[in-house]
Amino acid sequence: MQNGLSTPVATPSNYLLPATAHQALTQTRDHLRLLAQLTEPQDQDAPDQLSISAEALACCFDRLADDLERIADAARPSAE
Repeated sequence: MQNGLSTPVATPSNYLLPATAHQALTQTRDHLRLLAQLTEPQDQDAPDQLSISAEALACCFDRLADDLERIADAARPSAE
């Protein structure tokens, strides 16, 4: 390290994702799409009204964050 700057560390460009983690990633994608649909305006007279409670939405985001953390932890650098 010179002048307070760190030297970039080479990171692998390919990762292996176990089948269970891939399935969880696919389900997380689908869950995010569902949340996007649920938060679309339902009524043109009240476009800011949400059809899902803030508590339920927070629970969904917490679950998604946990799922993504497990998926990221399951990814392993490829030997290539």
